[in-house]
Parts: sequence; C-alpha cells; structure tokens
Amino acid sequence: MKKLIILLLLTVLMILCASCEKNSDVDTLTYAVFPYLPDTEYYQELIEKRWSELEPDIKLVRAEWDCYSDSAPAGIDVVMYDCFVQDKIIDSGWVKPIERSSVQNINDIFPFASEGASRDGRLYGIPVFLCGNFLIYDTNCDILKKAEHLTDLSHCSELLVIASEDPMVRSQYILEAETDIHEKFGPPADNCAEEEKILALIDVLAVNGHKQDTSDELAVTYDNGVGEGYIGFSESMRFLKERMPTTDIKAVSFSSGRNLPLLYADVAAVTAGVNGERYNKCVELMNVMADAEILTFLSDDNGEPAYLLLARQSPYTVLSEKFPLYNQLEKIASDENNQIITG
Repeated sequence: MKKLIILLLLTVLMILCASCEKNSDVDTLTYAVFPYLPDTEYYQELIEKRWSELEPDIKLVRAEWDCYSDSAPAGIDVVMYDCFVQDKIIDSGWVKPIERSSVQNINDIFPFASEGASRDGRLYGIPVFLCGNFLIYDTNCDILKKAEHLTDLSHCSELLVIASEDPMVRSQYILEAETDIHEKFGPPADNCAEEEKILALIDVLAVNGHKQDTSDELAVTYDNGVGEGYIGFSESMRFLKERMPTTDIKAVSFSSGRNLPLLYADVAAVTAGVNGERYNKCVELMNVMADAEILTFLSDDNGEPAYLLLARQSPYTVLSEKFPLYNQLEKIASDENNQIITG
C-alpha cells in the first residue's frame, strides 16, 4: 500500500512538472510581420493589443525577417512570407503546414489565396495581404479611363510614370505580359518576341522626366502633376493628395489578349521546429494576424485609408462605406480569375 501511495505521488509530481515545463515553454512568442507593409508599427500594435486580451500571460516579442533575402528564421516562432518565394521557403524546411480547420473563418478568405498558400494539398500558412501591379490613373484622361490593355495605348507616349528602368520591376512586367499573352501562369518562355514588344511599349509610355523627381515614390511624382497615371501597388495610393479625388485603379492586361490577373500574397506561417502547445499558440497568433477586424483597423489608420489589398472578404464591406475606392479594390480582389504568384 505504501509503495502504491508513493507511486501515485510520483505520478502526480511528474504531471505537475510536465505542466510547469509546458507553460514556461510558452511564456513568450517571437513573431515577424512582413517588413514592406506601409505601417508595420501600427500593425504590430493592433496584434499585440488583441493578443494581450486573449493571452495575457504570453508576451509577444517583435523580430525582423525578410523572406526575400534573409536565411532561416532562427529563433522566430511566426513569420510572414511572400508566396513568390514559397517553394524556397518550403523546400528549405523553414515553415510547417497547418490544418485548414485551425484557420478561423477560412471561408472569409478568398479561395484563390488559400490555394496559393498551399502545396500538394497542404496549407502552409494563413493568407493576410494581397498585392499586384495595377493601372492607377486620372479619370480625366479618357484614354486611360477606357483602356483595358496596355496595347490600347500603343499610339501614346510619355503617358505613365513607370519605373521601367528598374530590373526587378521589369521582371514583374515580363511575368505579367507572358501570363496574359499565353493565358496561363507558368515558367517564362524563351525568346518571346511579343514580350519584347510589350517592354518596348512600356518604355515608350514611361514619362522620362520622373527620373529627376525628388521622390522615389512614383505615386508622389504622379501626385505632383507628372503623367496621367502610373503602374503600381494599391497601397501606393496612400501618398496621393492633390490628385486623389480624380484617381481610380483597375487591373489591365499587359498584352492585347485577355487579362489573367496575377497577385502576390503575404502569408503568416509557423516556423519549423515549433511543436506541442507552442505550435498551438503560434496558430492562435497567426489567426490574430489575419483577423478581419484587425485588418480593417489597419486599413483605416485614424481616418486615413491605407488602400491595402486584403485576403479576407469581409473588411471590404466596412471599408467601402467610409472609403468608396475600396469598392474598386474589392472588385479587383474578388476576381474569380485571380491567381497567386508562387515560385
């Protein structure tokens, strides 16, 4: 009987020790948001405020990680990556998959975004933000207002503020053109004469004078009265002041063919090596990072619209009531032909 009591006490002690060890293992979580967001500080504040309400005993520690240039995210529990480099991220074993059932309100996420964050049927994170190359233009310009293809502008010159000389941007335009020409997203074709014509057209459409502007932001150059529009990401419109009342945004084909819209997606993911209760808490944190209310607040920074393209559907309803241009952003984001750029 004495031995049985001792055995029971030892069992209870082992359970208590295991519980203490588990709890201490999640006293803190380290996370990194996508570093190229318009306002990472505000986003982190929103995340941490919500987290403190849900998990007051677990402290969040901010980290920095760039999926394009940094190596393995050592010591970071949750990261955000661009699906453009997803193959490298997954093949390197830097992140691990999650169960679809663990994503809160997954039906609120555009299906193409979830598909883009998946490989071989496994979901490798929660899509949060979208991004793409759009035509942002002055509605007083009838030519741009009517244009559905860049080739509709083949009779024009020096019309748009375009970073056509930037190699990285240029590679994006090549990808856009190839996809629209061949009506499918895939590996680049060799020696496509039509793509070269598109690039040559973009060079002709580019306002050369913008190179002497004091700002690196094309949106600022356009807002200063240069050109009739520009090609850029939706969030760049936060820089517009003077021309905002007459500015609109739309997706266009980068060829004379049908537009097959390509979008980038930023995904919250849990890093490899995280297991057990810590893994569960990381998934909980990822859901906070992708929460519809937080994304709505982030897009409305004290009455100033961020014009972010979001991977969730519900925020657009609230935002479009306050900022009408979000109706157009919703139209862009909800296009059933959208495809996430992966690689």
